[in-house]
Amino acid sequence: MFSKALLTTALISAVSAHQNFHQIWINDVTPGNQGGIRMPPNNSPVVDVTSKDMACNVPSTNGAAVKTLDASAGDAIKVQWDQSGHPGPITHYLKAVDDAATATGEGDGWFKIDELDYVSGKWASEIMGANNMSHEFKLPTGLASGEYLLRSEMLALHSSQTLGGGQFYIGCAQLKVAGTGSGTCGPTISIPGAYKKDDANIYIPNYYNGYDATTYKAPGGPVASCGAGSGGSAPTTPSTPKPSNSTTPPVPSASASPAASAVVEATPSPVASSSPAPAPGAGNDGALPATFSLDTFIAWLEGKAGSSTKARRHARAF
Repeated sequence: MFSKALLTTALISAVSAHQNFHQIWINDVTPGNQGGIRMPPNNSPVVDVTSKDMACNVPSTNGAAVKTLDASAGDAIKVQWDQSGHPGPITHYLKAVDDAATATGEGDGWFKIDELDYVSGKWASEIMGANNMSHEFKLPTGLASGEYLLRSEMLALHSSQTLGGGQFYIGCAQLKVAGTGSGTCGPTISIPGAYKKDDANIYIPNYYNGYDATTYKAPGGPVASCGAGSGGSAPTTPSTPKPSNSTTPPVPSASASPAASAVVEATPSPVASSSPAPAPGAGNDGALPATFSLDTFIAWLEGKAGSSTKARRHARAF
């Protein structure tokens, strides 16, 4: 039986726009929209995993027109993508290059520094959507000084039930890093080359029919270690969304905590107490309260009866 939640995701995805990586912050400082990023000519995905465009999208040699950004090992990085309803993970890779402005990125030497898959019932794309389509991680602390390509990848899985249906959205930023280590990071992979169209995390025949997304791990292998025991961000656990530096209005948060999603608190209705309420006293002139229990009503009647008897006795005495 098809999952209603997955079918709903599929319908949303079918009408949602494609996407691009369009802004980066380094320690909360940004060069602005598209600054430091190789922008492709359109927002269409790469679907051929053997294509050279898997490295840094189309075209892969436009770095000369892009400013290479200064950064340091261990810096906090935030990326922002276009809003999209496509479900799937986000991953980040680095590759050391001689010149970030001219390197194509094709081939060996890429190593994963960050990964966010499926957390607490939400894909990375959903978590990002609740945080103005942004995601944060850190550069590894063991990097050597030099120039790097930073590759941001969002894999859309809404068509993954079809062989070749995985959609890769890719963007590369150019960095010049002041490092602290030897720069030996691994494991490394080749892009293209590391991904196969029938990999279990790209081709998912039962995606809409009982697939357990909690078991999902993004393509590209594990997060690398750099230098003497230093590493990247490791698989990311999303934090509470922070206010965005973008002018895009923030979307209400849907944090990783399951309790933060679709919880409506109702105000309790008044409930009559099972304990007898105090009988009306002199302070309220013996009047019956607007809200009363059976015990209160009986006590009120008894009080009235007692008052009436006393009045009759006083009358006889006179």
